[in-house]
Amino acid sequence: MEKDKDIIQFEDLFKEQPKEIKSDQHPDHRGKYSSAIVVYLLIMFVLASGLYLLFGNLSSFQQTYTEDQLILENVAFDMQSLAIMDISDYNTYKDDYQDYVAEIGEYMGFVILTNANNTYYDSLFYETDPITEESVLSTEKIDQVFGLSPIITTWDSQDLTINLYAGESQVLPSFFMASSQEVTGPITQISDFGNSVLNFLIYLALLPLLLLILKRDFVFDFNVMMTQKKQWFTIVVIGYLYLMLGNIFSNYASSFLGDIFGLTQSDSLNQITIIRALESSGAVLMILSAVIMGPIAEELIFRKSIFGLIKSDKWALVISSLLFGSIHLVGEVSILSALVNGLSYFVMGFIFGYIYIKNKRNIFAPLAVHIISNAISIIAILFIL
Repeated sequence: MEKDKDIIQFEDLFKEQPKEIKSDQHPDHRGKYSSAIVVYLLIMFVLASGLYLLFGNLSSFQQTYTEDQLILENVAFDMQSLAIMDISDYNTYKDDYQDYVAEIGEYMGFVILTNANNTYYDSLFYETDPITEESVLSTEKIDQVFGLSPIITTWDSQDLTINLYAGESQVLPSFFMASSQEVTGPITQISDFGNSVLNFLIYLALLPLLLLILKRDFVFDFNVMMTQKKQWFTIVVIGYLYLMLGNIFSNYASSFLGDIFGLTQSDSLNQITIIRALESSGAVLMILSAVIMGPIAEELIFRKSIFGLIKSDKWALVISSLLFGSIHLVGEVSILSALVNGLSYFVMGFIFGYIYIKNKRNIFAPLAVHIISNAISIIAILFIL
């Protein structure tokens, strides 16, 4: 019967909690939570911006993208993209983009390309040969998409717009006459290795300051955890199961929202940035940032500090979830794409907050689940995906 008290019950979330659970664990001023948030904002935006400008001028952290590469970059980040490239030019960069770009087919010495997560191009560009009964690339469909007055301008019945990309100086085939989004290159910007180093340095500056400001809370929660060692395995397992259920829900909800707004679900910009950093020489730094340093900093801010400032658990849960989700979606092309592609981050923030509430605001409960979740994601990227 004693163990039943430790099992998380979702329906108990909005019930009034006993006063000893809702009250601060230390009779300390809430100024420390405000200070922690101010430090977080200063480092994540002011210091990060300064480092970004610095790295942008250091050749060791730079990478120059040719016009062809920039076309492929646009295809890689845009689920509804479509582009054409000379076969020999594409083969130069093919290995670097094979995980992000799909080849629809070859036609007149050119290869037709789209985003690797696009699931509509087969039905749009292919037809069944009446003689061989094989699926073949339809030249008629190509003319209808790339013609001067395109007949086909969407990917499917959901009216997902076809976004055509072409380089400013690119030599296009005669059948490509439709208007397109112009890509201009070359451009020099921070490399994937540079992004790994940048993220690591930001957390290296941030984490000690947060731990110093919130030292009493961190130590207090750790001591409480150590006195309840036998319960923590159950707490973490149940918390992770809730996170898995949340991921299932967010995937279905993202698909539903995508259908409503005419957008297809794809990896968020944040996720793609992490994946590419893990494929660079800065992989170790990205692993440390994503698995250890990032979760500690985020839990200290989005759970410990925000909940410490807001008296109501319900409002703290809502606000912290929205802020946690939003910070992971900076850079998305639109609010709608951020909502469709990043709903999982909002749900994740809600689950972490829920775990925090149900475990008497002990930061180590959501922190453990957060670290395990990120570690499993990194392992999947490195060894499975």
